[in-house]
Amino acid sequence: MRGQDLIFNGEIVLEGDVLPDRFDDFVDSGYFTPRMVREALALIPGDVTIRVNSSGGSAYEGEAIRAAIEAHSGVVTVVVQGLAASAASLMIMSADRIEMSAGSFLMIHDPSWLTVGDEADHRQSADQLGVLSNGYAKVYAARAGITPEQAREIMRQETWYDAEAAVAAGFADAISGSASTLSDLTAATAADMHHAAIERLRMHSDKFTRMQGAPVSTPTAPAGQQPAALATQTEADMPNTPTPAATTVTPNTAASPQMAVNTPDLDDVRMQAQTAERARARSIREMAAPFMSSNQLTAEQVDGLIEEGVTVESASARMLAVMAASQTPVQPAARATITRDEGETRREGMILAMMGNYDGPGADYRGLRLRSLAMALAGQRQTFSTSDAIRAGMRSTTMMGGAHGVSDFAYITTEVMNRTLIAEYERRGSAWNIVTGAPLTASDFRELHAVRFGGDFQLKDVKENGEYQEAMLNDESEGLKVQRKGRTISLTFEAVINDDMGAFNRIPREFAMAARVMESKMVWELFRKNAVLKSDGKALFHVDHKNLAASGAVISPTSIGAARKAMWEQTAFGSKDPDDFLNLVADRLIVPPALELTAMQFVSGIQPAKTADVNPFTNSVTPYAIPNIGAAAGGSDTAWYLVSSDLPPISVAYLEGYESPTVETIEGMNPDKVTMNARHMFGAAPGEYRGAYKNAGA
Repeated sequence: MRGQDLIFNGEIVLEGDVLPDRFDDFVDSGYFTPRMVREALALIPGDVTIRVNSSGGSAYEGEAIRAAIEAHSGVVTVVVQGLAASAASLMIMSADRIEMSAGSFLMIHDPSWLTVGDEADHRQSADQLGVLSNGYAKVYAARAGITPEQAREIMRQETWYDAEAAVAAGFADAISGSASTLSDLTAATAADMHHAAIERLRMHSDKFTRMQGAPVSTPTAPAGQQPAALATQTEADMPNTPTPAATTVTPNTAASPQMAVNTPDLDDVRMQAQTAERARARSIREMAAPFMSSNQLTAEQVDGLIEEGVTVESASARMLAVMAASQTPVQPAARATITRDEGETRREGMILAMMGNYDGPGADYRGLRLRSLAMALAGQRQTFSTSDAIRAGMRSTTMMGGAHGVSDFAYITTEVMNRTLIAEYERRGSAWNIVTGAPLTASDFRELHAVRFGGDFQLKDVKENGEYQEAMLNDESEGLKVQRKGRTISLTFEAVINDDMGAFNRIPREFAMAARVMESKMVWELFRKNAVLKSDGKALFHVDHKNLAASGAVISPTSIGAARKAMWEQTAFGSKDPDDFLNLVADRLIVPPALELTAMQFVSGIQPAKTADVNPFTNSVTPYAIPNIGAAAGGSDTAWYLVSSDLPPISVAYLEGYESPTVETIEGMNPDKVTMNARHMFGAAPGEYRGAYKNAGA
């Protein structure tokens, strides 16, 4: 996936897990990476809205995305629609404005990772996690206008906020769609939130200037008083200055998406900017001091951060990145991630290895088979019985946590079945597409209606179809229903004990073949039985349709010429003009296997002995031998057909979301077997008779 895949209707949509860029090679969907976000932001250089629904992922990548958002040239508005948790909550903290949909949630907690090693390794990991957590706490604290210690306590408790609580806590600015963002809050809370927002706006003054079209400023305080938002940093500069009384500020939200502010004089603005700059530089140096004394950072590196003008929280993240890059990690795979990510990586590695794919995470499980899979999932269970260990592994829920009522073993084997089945299904291809158009998509199992054009090829009034919200261009149309067919598959305890990978791999291959056979039967049966059209109650091939030969004839230039003439003279549906021909090119010759040799000889380029024997259609038609229409299938060994690829006579459809056969676990916790339903949703119906011609043969 690329950054452009995240852009919908001019907005960036971040849904799924926050993953490192390297995962892009073997994860298909349901994720995003820093590189993708940077590419998407580069495609929208001005103001941009980012919509988020993510349960989190890698904390390092969340910080990288946060930094990318902070560096964006335009005003960034984040709208949480669903969930922003863990790394996903960290990544949005640098947005100029954060809105929560009414039913959305935000979750903040400490980062975590897995460590393998001795006591010293685990202690070192704990120390590193402490550094990371404290750094991320500063990011949350800067957003909410609280101390890093307060933010860290929120993180330790793994705190969840609904939309109103997120706004009240200062981690969000508004509930999207709400006319009065702060109307339900107390005056004191509103004032605190207002001052925190002003402080953020000052730190992003260039963006705020572009958004407002005027210089950035802060509220004017009563004579002799400071604005409350500056009290902390001013006291730090002048310890003897008394703290002014709390000032109640009524926010004005009408002017722009950000909080509008009053405009003091420019000297006041300059003074406040200088004070803020001194505080920023001092905070960065104080934060870097212990690391400089331990030679983990240099004075040049710290001075460079100050000169770049980055915020305190960005400086913290940059320092962490520099120190992390210079240290030898506890183990190559150590990352600041939610433990769930490690489980997903392990599960994906097992799935890939079972399919014989040893790229990416599959490399760690090379040679994994059914038996070793079950025993690996059993973990460290104390048992000397192989069968007991396998049974324990078949019902283990360590990775999945029992989600959807399935065990880890059932999930992994079903996923392998599904992926193998889809690959086999696509590899086999379809023989019926020579007589069908592009497949339709059905939202359910009710009847679809095919679009039909008027005789003058002008689109007629669209009639609303209440059940399917489909558009019909004319009253005359054909119906098509998707059918569900399938069978039950069981992966037994005995098969696992016997390590029967042959049977395990054979099941999806056989079902893929069965799915293609099912499709072919449904399509070609319409030809073989000359199905009746719903629109006029007549057979697909009928004399009234001018697509059925009056008498049978063998394949020859004369009979083919007569068939092509009939198709050339077909006129559009509803046409009243005798010149309104469809100009169909009959380019496909469909025959039963008994006529394959005849058809091949007909199109061969043999030099005739005399002009009368010339076959002018040698390069005009392509022959196809189809067993489903022959006598062995209940059809005819003499009948043959011409079809135009421009107007195929058959319509086919898949159920939406089931464009290939699927396997679904129905019993996930049974220690003796995994039971699956293999099913396929497909339908076919006769459609446009003008695109085909039949000769009964002789």
